[in-house]
Amino acid sequence: MQEEEERYLQIIKESNRKLVILELLSNFFNHKDLVGVLVRTKIIHTLFQNNRILDINKLELFHIQYTNSLIDLFQKIKKSKEQQYVLISDEIYINDDILSKLKLEMGETKLAKQMQLHAQNMSKKIQELYQLFVTENDVFFNWNDLLTFSQSVQAEYYREITIDQYEKLSQFNKSVYENEYAKFERKLLGRLNILNFKIKFSCGLVCNNEIIEVYEFRDSNDKFVFVANEKAFYFLNEEAVKGIDISKNDSSKKTIVKSLKNKNAELKNELSTIKTTLPESVLEVLNEYLEKISSVDFLDELQNVDEQTNILKTMLNININ
Repeated sequence: MQEEEERYLQIIKESNRKLVILELLSNFFNHKDLVGVLVRTKIIHTLFQNNRILDINKLELFHIQYTNSLIDLFQKIKKSKEQQYVLISDEIYINDDILSKLKLEMGETKLAKQMQLHAQNMSKKIQELYQLFVTENDVFFNWNDLLTFSQSVQAEYYREITIDQYEKLSQFNKSVYENEYAKFERKLLGRLNILNFKIKFSCGLVCNNEIIEVYEFRDSNDKFVFVANEKAFYFLNEEAVKGIDISKNDSSKKTIVKSLKNKNAELKNELSTIKTTLPESVLEVLNEYLEKISSVDFLDELQNVDEQTNILKTMLNININ
């Protein structure tokens, strides 16, 4: 009798241990069929625990034939899921770190203020050039400060255009004023003088480090271009600009920020479903398993140790990615 009692207690203890493991797995995956398996397994356990007249060996047999294989499979899946979870979490963390650094580097109003000052400097340069054309005085003129600024921001802010687009924008065959410092479309220089050289920066374009800047008049929507390598100013050719984005420039870093934010949103969504998403083959056999242990005559079958009835044996061979 003592030996039977010890045997009983040992099997109940081991059964309780398996229930704890099943509950942990059920909490991790949060899948209704796995919760159903846990509930049904608890019912079977309680049945044997509360009815000493039943053969306790059948409970042990049930766990050997069914529960062990289920636990082995889902522990294998859990390990794979945890590795994926860590990898995705690390990627989100790295992306967030890059985002924080990029936001600090950009500064929300940095570009707007820089371009406002740049347009003011360009206005002064044009006024100086206008005086040179009018007076023909031999006065030293320097482009360096303005061009140095343009070159310093082109990589991050100016929009890339093709060689063909650059050529179309920079070509001009109308009447011009020209000296050793610059070249102006005659009508444009006259218009600038009339409007008191009040201009604002529209956008910057770049092709193989060659810069074209687009400006507009403050008091009208008319635009003109500055072709940096030629030091030339022309009214914007509407035909040449077709297919070119001449909206306000944005930092290339902002594009990276947007991309990283979208990526993190996708990763967080993936992270939220990674535990509950199971391979179709596993879902099918889990459902079959639940149906099996929920059948009315299941207890009668517990005494039949037939390997062919163990539907979970094949599950252990499922390839878990």
